Order: sequence, then C-alpha cells, then structure tokens
Amino acid sequence: MIAELRARARERDRLVDWIVVAMIVVALLVGWGVKAAAEGRTVTVDAGGLTFRYPAGWLRTEAEPPVLLRAEEWLGPARSVITVQRRPLPSLDNPVAAVQQALTLERARAWTAYRVLETDENATIAGRPAQRIAFGYVEADPNPFLQTMPVVMYGEDYLVRAGNEVYIVTLTAAEAYYDRTRGALNLVARALPR
Repeated sequence: MIAELRARARERDRLVDWIVVAMIVVALLVGWGVKAAAEGRTVTVDAGGLTFRYPAGWLRTEAEPPVLLRAEEWLGPARSVITVQRRPLPSLDNPVAAVQQALTLERARAWTAYRVLETDENATIAGRPAQRIAFGYVEADPNPFLQTMPVVMYGEDYLVRAGNEVYIVTLTAAEAYYDRTRGALNLVARALPR
C-alpha cells in the first residue's frame, strides 16, 4: 500500500514538473514576442520628397541641407547617429569618387583621428548598388570638467547614385555597439530612389 502511494506521488510530481516546464517555455515565448514587437517598431518621416523609416527608439534631430534626415540613439558610451544627405554629382569622370573625397576632407578637418578603413565600390544596400566606405574616428567630449574617456567610433557611408544626385547614408556608433545599431542602416536606405 505504501509503495502504491509513493508511485502515485511520483506520477503526480512528474506531471507538476512538466506543467512547470511548459509554463516556463510559454513565458519565454511571450517575452520574446513582446521584445521583438518593441524592437521592430519604427517611425516614419517625410523629408526631401522621400519617406524614411527608422527605429522608434531613435530621436530625430534638426538638420541643415544637404542633410535630409538625422536621427540619434544613446547606446553605450556615445550616441549612434544615422544621417541621409543628398548632394549634386559634380561633372567629373568619376563623380561618386569625388563626393567621397570631399566627405573625407570635411571629416578629416572636423573629427579627431578620422581614417578611411575600407572602400568597396561594388557594395549594395537595400538592393541598390552603392559605394561603401568604412571609417573610424575618436569622439571626445569637449567639456573639460567631465571625466570621460574618448570613444573609438566606427562608421559606414553608402553612396547611392540616383540621376544627377548622390544619396549618402551614414551610420556612426561606438565601435563596440556598432553591430547592434546596424539594422537602422538598411531600414533607412529602403527609402532611397532607384
């Protein structure tokens, strides 16, 4: 009789164990779904005749022409920034390369330790042919009263030619956080004209 009671108790315990495991699996799936829905939200904005989408956690900031869109997110030690510019193509043999060189000169004057790391003339972004430029620089807070370390930043430019213009989609972020923000690049680039 005691053996029979113990056998029933073991069966009941196994059933309770399986119920607990099933509840944990359901809770994890619900949590994953909520996380995916929150991270997948986007904001839509019209700028320069185009409709851009960017992640909902990013804040749009004011931008002066030729910048059409500028959005920022504070993730890690420095802000991540995505910008879209529209510039006219110069009348040269290789106008996209000339625009890339102008960007390099502008940034070398404005950003500390700016360096072009890699160039790919046969890249694509959001299904469009583009020229990709990977670069790095150091961002330091100019406030002398803040005790912060300079941050190594990584960025990518995608230059997409459209008629007599070139669109420049740029993403910069702290090097250690770049992969987490990269999804915003393709999301924004989908709005570019073909």
